Amino acid sequence: MEVFLHKIGGRAVTEPVAMQLHRCTRVDAPAVYALQNEVRAAMPHPEQFVPDTLANIAAYLRTDLCIGAWQGSRLGGYLIVRFCGQSEHNYAAFMDIPRAEWCHWANADSAIVHADFRGNGLQRLMLEAALPLFPENITHIGATVSPQNQYSLNNALASGFAIVTRREMYGGYDRYLLAKEL
Repeated sequence: MEVFLHKIGGRAVTEPVAMQLHRCTRVDAPAVYALQNEVRAAMPHPEQFVPDTLANIAAYLRTDLCIGAWQGSRLGGYLIVRFCGQSEHNYAAFMDIPRAEWCHWANADSAIVHADFRGNGLQRLMLEAALPLFPENITHIGATVSPQNQYSLNNALASGFAIVTRREMYGGYDRYLLAKEL
């Protein structure tokens, strides 16, 4: 899917810049991992984002769904969606959703956009590109966001997520749990 950016580096461009959104594969795992680490390192509060390992990212790309936003060979953003089913990692488990319904939930696990490409709605666009690739049984998406990460929180709310609860997760991190019905 081709999208057009109207801002680069926070500044309006005179000619829209094309970017391709497509499903990432295991081959893309190093690029996803590198972008995660680059963006996290530049965050004023990197503790607001819990990073993943390269091995986990490779596994997600093999068994779950990742939409990447590419400008040529440069990865500018990605969205990882996990289909956790009955696993205790399913965000539905933390929102008191009955276990029998967990198979209908997906986790919007992480969304990263490089600073050069922010302000173009890429998180929302990547989610829109991912939705047609969801298994038919998925009816809801869960997500977590640090209450201090207003940028990600505002993106999630603008994409139709609603705050369900606030709790400690990931070994002591304060998080909002959000949900979106499809």
